[in-house]
Amino acid sequence: MIVDTSRMSDFLAEPKTPDAEPIHRWLRRGWGTLAFSMGAKFASELEERYPKAKTLLLRYWRDGQARGFPDEEIESEARRLESEGFLRSDDSHVLALALVSGARLLYCGDKALMADFKDEKVLRKPRGRIYSGVKNKRLLTRDACREE
Repeated sequence: MIVDTSRMSDFLAEPKTPDAEPIHRWLRRGWGTLAFSMGAKFASELEERYPKAKTLLLRYWRDGQARGFPDEEIESEARRLESEGFLRSDDSHVLALALVSGARLLYCGDKALMADFKDEKVLRKPRGRIYSGVKNKRLLTRDACREE
Protein backbone atom coordinates (compact mmCIF):
# COMPACT_ATOMS: atom_id res chain seq x y z
CA MET A 1 0.00 0.00 0.00
CA ILE A 2 1.02 3.55 -0.67
CA VAL A 3 -0.25 6.28 1.65
CA ASP A 4 -0.61 9.53 -0.28
CA THR A 5 0.14 12.78 1.51
CA SER A 6 -3.56 13.69 1.09
CA ARG A 7 -4.29 11.07 3.79
CA MET A 8 -1.07 11.22 5.78
CA SER A 9 -2.52 13.26 8.67
CA ASP A 10 -5.29 10.66 9.04
CA PHE A 11 -2.76 7.82 8.85
CA LEU A 12 -0.54 9.43 11.53
CA ALA A 13 -3.32 10.49 13.91
CA GLU A 14 -3.25 9.35 17.54
CA PRO A 15 -5.58 7.91 18.56
CA LYS A 16 -6.08 6.07 15.28
CA THR A 17 -8.94 7.36 13.19
CA PRO A 18 -11.73 4.99 12.10
CA ASP A 19 -10.47 5.17 8.49
CA ALA A 20 -6.81 4.49 9.35
CA GLU A 21 -7.23 1.87 12.10
CA PRO A 22 -8.00 -0.96 9.62
CA ILE A 23 -4.75 -0.18 7.78
CA HIS A 24 -2.66 -0.34 10.95
CA ARG A 25 -4.38 -3.60 11.93
CA TRP A 26 -3.68 -4.98 8.41
CA LEU A 27 -0.01 -4.07 8.77
CA ARG A 28 0.29 -5.53 12.30
CA ARG A 29 -1.18 -8.83 11.08
CA GLY A 30 1.53 -8.99 8.44
CA TRP A 31 -1.04 -9.03 5.65
CA GLY A 32 0.26 -5.93 3.91
CA THR A 33 3.30 -3.75 3.42
CA LEU A 34 3.75 -0.03 2.95
CA ALA A 35 5.81 1.08 -0.03
CA PHE A 36 7.76 4.31 0.20
CA SER A 37 10.55 6.35 -1.27
CA MET A 38 12.35 8.92 0.84
CA GLY A 39 13.69 10.80 -2.16
CA ALA A 40 12.73 13.84 -4.15
CA LYS A 41 9.14 15.06 -4.17
CA PHE A 42 7.67 12.39 -1.88
CA ALA A 43 10.24 13.08 0.85
CA SER A 44 9.93 16.85 0.57
CA GLU A 45 6.12 16.65 0.84
CA LEU A 46 6.41 14.46 3.92
CA GLU A 47 9.13 16.49 5.57
CA GLU A 48 7.34 19.77 4.97
CA ARG A 49 3.82 18.75 5.97
CA TYR A 50 4.25 15.66 8.20
CA PRO A 51 7.65 15.51 9.89
CA LYS A 52 6.70 12.53 12.12
CA ALA A 53 5.79 10.45 9.04
CA LYS A 54 9.43 9.61 8.40
CA THR A 55 9.81 8.21 11.93
CA LEU A 56 6.68 6.07 11.56
CA LEU A 57 7.74 4.78 8.12
CA LEU A 58 11.17 3.86 9.48
CA ARG A 59 9.54 1.99 12.39
CA TYR A 60 7.35 0.05 9.97
CA TRP A 61 10.45 -0.63 7.85
CA ARG A 62 12.39 -1.98 10.85
CA ASP A 63 9.40 -4.20 11.73
CA GLY A 64 9.25 -5.56 8.17
CA GLN A 65 5.96 -3.81 7.45
CA ALA A 66 7.33 -1.29 4.96
CA ARG A 67 9.78 -1.34 2.07
CA GLY A 68 11.77 1.57 0.72
CA PHE A 69 12.57 1.76 -2.99
CA PRO A 70 15.53 3.39 -4.76
CA ASP A 71 14.98 7.05 -5.50
CA GLU A 72 16.68 6.79 -8.89
CA GLU A 73 14.17 4.23 -10.18
CA ILE A 74 11.23 6.27 -8.89
CA GLU A 75 12.58 9.47 -10.47
CA SER A 76 13.21 7.78 -13.80
CA GLU A 77 9.74 6.22 -13.91
CA ALA A 78 8.11 9.53 -12.87
CA ARG A 79 9.85 11.36 -15.72
CA ARG A 80 8.67 8.69 -18.17
CA LEU A 81 5.07 9.00 -16.98
CA GLU A 82 5.18 12.79 -17.21
CA SER A 83 6.57 12.66 -20.74
CA GLU A 84 3.65 10.52 -21.92
CA GLY A 85 1.28 13.40 -21.17
CA PHE A 86 -1.88 11.51 -20.16
CA LEU A 87 -1.78 11.93 -16.36
CA ARG A 88 -4.60 13.88 -14.73
CA SER A 89 -2.72 14.44 -11.45
CA ASP A 90 0.60 16.03 -10.59
CA ASP A 91 1.55 12.91 -8.62
CA SER A 92 3.78 11.06 -11.07
CA HIS A 93 6.09 10.19 -8.14
CA VAL A 94 3.26 8.24 -6.41
CA LEU A 95 2.39 6.41 -9.61
CA ALA A 96 6.07 5.69 -10.26
CA LEU A 97 6.37 4.24 -6.75
CA ALA A 98 3.45 1.93 -7.53
CA LEU A 99 5.10 0.78 -10.75
CA VAL A 100 8.53 0.22 -9.19
CA SER A 101 7.27 -1.40 -5.98
CA GLY A 102 4.37 -3.40 -7.38
CA ALA A 103 2.02 -1.76 -4.84
CA ARG A 104 -1.54 -1.77 -6.13
CA LEU A 105 -3.39 -0.33 -3.16
CA LEU A 106 -3.48 3.41 -2.50
CA TYR A 107 -4.83 5.25 0.55
CA CYS A 108 -5.86 8.50 -1.01
CA GLY A 109 -8.42 11.30 -1.18
CA ASP A 110 -7.11 13.11 -4.28
CA LYS A 111 -9.63 12.49 -7.09
CA ALA A 112 -7.15 13.12 -9.93
CA LEU A 113 -4.58 10.74 -8.42
CA MET A 114 -7.29 8.15 -7.78
CA ALA A 115 -8.30 8.31 -11.45
CA ASP A 116 -4.66 7.90 -12.57
CA PHE A 117 -4.10 5.01 -10.14
CA LYS A 118 -7.06 3.13 -11.59
CA ASP A 119 -6.17 3.97 -15.20
CA GLU A 120 -5.16 0.90 -17.21
CA LYS A 121 -2.61 3.04 -19.11
CA VAL A 122 -0.74 3.56 -15.83
CA LEU A 123 -1.23 0.37 -13.78
CA ARG A 124 -2.24 -3.00 -15.10
CA LYS A 125 -1.79 -6.62 -14.10
CA PRO A 126 -2.99 -6.16 -11.43
CA ARG A 127 -4.90 -2.90 -11.68
CA GLY A 128 -4.73 -0.28 -8.95
CA ARG A 129 -7.29 -0.21 -6.15
CA ILE A 130 -8.23 2.66 -3.88
CA TYR A 131 -8.70 2.55 -0.12
CA SER A 132 -10.41 5.85 0.66
CA GLY A 133 -11.69 4.91 4.09
CA VAL A 134 -13.24 2.29 6.35
CA LYS A 135 -15.97 1.63 3.78
CA ASN A 136 -13.23 -0.03 1.68
CA LYS A 137 -11.84 -2.25 4.45
CA ARG A 138 -12.76 -5.33 2.39
CA LEU A 139 -9.61 -4.51 0.39
CA LEU A 140 -7.43 -5.13 3.44
CA THR A 141 -7.10 -8.89 3.24
CA ARG A 142 -4.11 -11.14 2.78
CA ASP A 143 -4.50 -11.31 -0.97
CA ALA A 144 -6.36 -8.08 -1.78
CA CYS A 145 -4.08 -6.98 -4.58
CA ARG A 146 -2.71 -10.17 -6.01
CA GLU A 147 -2.96 -10.67 -9.72
CA GLU A 148 -6.28 -12.20 -10.69
